[in-house]
Amino acid sequence: MTTYHEFDPDQLAALARGDGGPAAITALRDAQLSRHLLLIGHLLRHWPGGAVERDAVAGTLERARRAAPDRFAHVLGAPLVGSWTGIVVRAIERGVAAAPDFGQLCGVAAVAAAAARVPADLAVPVRDGVVSLPGLGVATLGDATSARLIAEDGELVLVGAGRRVAIPRDCDDPPALGWLPVRRLAAPGAPGVGLDDVDPYRHGHHSPPANRLDETEVARWQALFAEAWEMLAGRLPGRASELAAGLETLVPLAQTDTRSARSATIRHAFGAFGLTRPASAAEFAVTMVHEFQHSKLSGMLDLAPMSDPAETRRFFAPWRIDPRPLAGLLQGVYAFIGVADTWRALRDENDLTPVATARFAEARLQVDRGLSAVEASGALTDTGERVVAGLRARTDELLAEPLDAQVVRDAERALADTHQHWVDRNKAPVRAM
Repeated sequence: MTTYHEFDPDQLAALARGDGGPAAITALRDAQLSRHLLLIGHLLRHWPGGAVERDAVAGTLERARRAAPDRFAHVLGAPLVGSWTGIVVRAIERGVAAAPDFGQLCGVAAVAAAAARVPADLAVPVRDGVVSLPGLGVATLGDATSARLIAEDGELVLVGAGRRVAIPRDCDDPPALGWLPVRRLAAPGAPGVGLDDVDPYRHGHHSPPANRLDETEVARWQALFAEAWEMLAGRLPGRASELAAGLETLVPLAQTDTRSARSATIRHAFGAFGLTRPASAAEFAVTMVHEFQHSKLSGMLDLAPMSDPAETRRFFAPWRIDPRPLAGLLQGVYAFIGVADTWRALRDENDLTPVATARFAEARLQVDRGLSAVEASGALTDTGERVVAGLRARTDELLAEPLDAQVVRDAERALADTHQHWVDRNKAPVRAM
């Protein structure tokens, strides 16, 4: 039976202000699960192998769903399952999908079966001697070219090349030979967040994903995450509760430029984003809010369009130097209203006051400028108009926060300089002032 998702009016009103709350995040996650299942159905209809293999995968998924719907939903709704489905469906459209891309579903099905405590025995793809168990980790099988993943009584065993690798249930369990788990970042009040440096479908950000992190580097991530979470829980408990409800996975990115940090969210990976290790706990806190805002708006866009897809104009986005389409500008506004809100809350955090105050002043002006262009575009849908109205109310609240006059002047000067640089770089007339 197909489940149809639509906005709850109260949840939409909260999301429109840049917030939402845990219930709204759960509703967006439920919609993402339905999207994943629809795309998996599409993959099964285009299955390149025989009917026996396809039916075994489909049957395993159905048994897991019936036995334990919540555990099934947790596995199938994972953000990197969404990333994988999006990648493979696009590959099908281009006629370049490979058998291992489809075969990733076998691993997903076996993991779901183990979670639901139903039996399974499925062939899984081997890439350069490595087998991926989505959400759990990868196992190395040397020269193996084929393998089977067996679920029995909630346990998973990988068999290939004459070897049996018992998969630990938890990344803190004693390591199995050849097993690389997805490590998890933890903090009081926070669910374990995966630090996934092994999934084969974790790419698609502006920077390439990092290779396997060593334990010293993981410890650095853990320390920063715990401190950042403490900041959010203390200063922005509403944001922390949203992240606790929806953030599942961080993908470490390769540090290709030591002068700057990178972060990005993939449209179809709700609750995951890629990032280089932040320079400080405050930057980590802001980045988590920033990128999760992108996930939230992307999830909303899966339920209803916000702008006219025929709109082709390009606009000034105060946080970028390239002209942006209207949809991209709205994404930036939604993300940076979270950035402004976070820096506002961090102004009283230890020694952050001068930096946080300046960043808050800059971010709220950036949001105001970008939002004004969106409002004047004349290309919003009814839902888009409601969301933009909520964002305007929140932006005006941020603009009403009293700040030192010099801080305000500095922020205004920085915005004017950025806009002039944008005009000079793009040889474009001034637009959307």
